[in-house]
Formats: sequence, C-alpha cells, structure tokens
Amino acid sequence: MITLQTLPVLILWAVVAIRLIGLRFGWKPGIMPACALVALAASLNIDQVYLFLDGLLGEVNALNLIVHLLMGAGLTELSRLLLQATSQPRGHVKALLGLGLVLAVIQTILLLVSDTSGSATNFTDTFGHIPTVAAYQASFFGWIGLVLLYTGVQILRRDKSGESRSFGRGLSVVAIGCLSGVTGVAMKMLLIGIAAADLDAAFGLYLTYRIFVAIAVLCFAAGFILPSYERIRAAFAARGRREEALDTLRPIVARLVGTVEGIHSLDATHIDLTTKSSRKQLYRWLIFIGDVRVLNPDLLTEDEIAAVEKIGTEIDSINGSVDSAPAGV
Repeated sequence: MITLQTLPVLILWAVVAIRLIGLRFGWKPGIMPACALVALAASLNIDQVYLFLDGLLGEVNALNLIVHLLMGAGLTELSRLLLQATSQPRGHVKALLGLGLVLAVIQTILLLVSDTSGSATNFTDTFGHIPTVAAYQASFFGWIGLVLLYTGVQILRRDKSGESRSFGRGLSVVAIGCLSGVTGVAMKMLLIGIAAADLDAAFGLYLTYRIFVAIAVLCFAAGFILPSYERIRAAFAARGRREEALDTLRPIVARLVGTVEGIHSLDATHIDLTTKSSRKQLYRWLIFIGDVRVLNPDLLTEDEIAAVEKIGTEIDSINGSVDSAPAGV
C-alpha cells in the first residue's frame, strides 16, 4: 500500500521538476503551481508523514483538512487551466471555482464540529461513523469527482483543430486519467457509505480505490509530460541549431569587428565572440553584419553572404519557439 501512496507522489513531483526545467527555456509556469499543490497534498497524505506532522498539530487530524484544501485547490486550478486550453466557456469555469470555495468553507466547518481526536491514516474507517465526518468526506470526494468528470468529458469533446500531435495525445491521456479518477471517487464514496453504516469494508474495495487513484495520477503525469518532453526536445534541438549558426558567423564577425566599417557600426561595442547559444547574440551578430554590409558590401565573400542570408531566412527555426503550448498550459 505504501507503494500505491509514494509512486504517484514521485510521479507528480517529476512533472513539477520537468516544468521547472522548462522555465529555463522561457516557458510560462502554466500547470506547475497546480501540480505542486497536488503533489504536496499527496506527500502530506503518506502514512508516516501524516502521522508525524499531525502529531505536531495536536493529533486532531487537522492535517486531513489541510490535505483536502491543497488537493482541492490544486485539482480545481488544473481543471481551470485544462478547460481554458480547450476553449470552454468562462462561465462554466467560474462556476466550478465558486463551488470549490463554498465547499472549502463547508469542509472546514464540518471538521471543526467533529470529534476527530487521535491521528488516523485511514480517516474514513476510523471516524466515518460520525455523521458530520461522513458529510465532510462525501462533500470533498463528491466535489473532486464532479471536477474530474466535467474536465474529462470536456477534454474529450474539445475542438482538436490546430493542436499539435503531442499536445492532443497528452490531453487524451489526461481525459482517461480523469475518468479513472471518477471511478476511484465512486469506490471511495462507497467506502464512506459503508463506514457511515458502521460496517467493515472489504480490503479489496479499498485496494481498488487506491489502484484507480494511482492510474489517474499516472495518466495525468503522462498526459502532461508528453507535450513537455516534445517541447524540451525541440528546445534542445533549437539550441543546437543556434550554436551551429553562431559557429558559422563567429569567424565572419571576428574579422569584421577589426574593419573600419565594423568599428563605426553602432553595434560593434556589443559584440561578444565568446557567447555560445544566446538568442540575443545571434540577432545582434546578424544586425552587425547587416550594418557592415550597408557600409561596404564588398567586405563579405559570396560564400559568407550566402551563409548569412541562409541563417537570416531560417532565424525562427534556429531560435525555436519560446512557448508553443496553449495559454496557461
């Protein structure tokens, strides 16, 4: 069971790490903060971590509420970003956010009025017979199930025109994860009902719930990593092309800097021949060479002119796209 808890956590943090790498290539934060919230909530819910930290909070399961709020906020934000990427109506997204805020307040009130003394890793089995706790659990998982179901259905119904292959595949995998999560939530609601009736649930039911949750997390991770991997690969490829272009231009620039025309060029003082793969430096070198050619077209050989013009026409491909994903993702 520990593996079913820790494996999804490690995968979620891997997604966050990949997005952090992407920031170095100029990506927007996108899903990273939301994934970090979900990963943090899942980390706090690992049995040993939960028992230790809740003990510091007085052993009243206050950490359970913190996990619920972090998980709810993270999944709601993920849903908002995904719905935004699939061009869903803003009204629907605002309704989901508003309902989430209301349920967060209800969750807090229900836990405060419940007697939940004694840290419990299996909160439902231990306190599920208390009506307010049953309502507390049911409201949380019902909300998560609603968010996942709506998000999954809307992703499957999205307009796929104009999206890249990797992004489209990633979204489809995320949709499968949403539906797996909904199945897991259904199992959990059944467990809550059994606990509310003060009955013992079969271990197989609890295991099935955990498996569906793990599958959901795996699908989320794979769905987010697929387009991220393609973007990182494209960024490294663009960097390689940029280094090759700079290597081609370096001897030309080094020679022109020493000419009278080069010295008179306004950009000559900004030339750095040691830069390896800077976008800015590539543009600067091309501008410098262009200025020198205006002053004296005969300073460049025909081969050099052909090489410079080839790089100039392919500049967008050489530099690559900074952030080609839909807004927010």
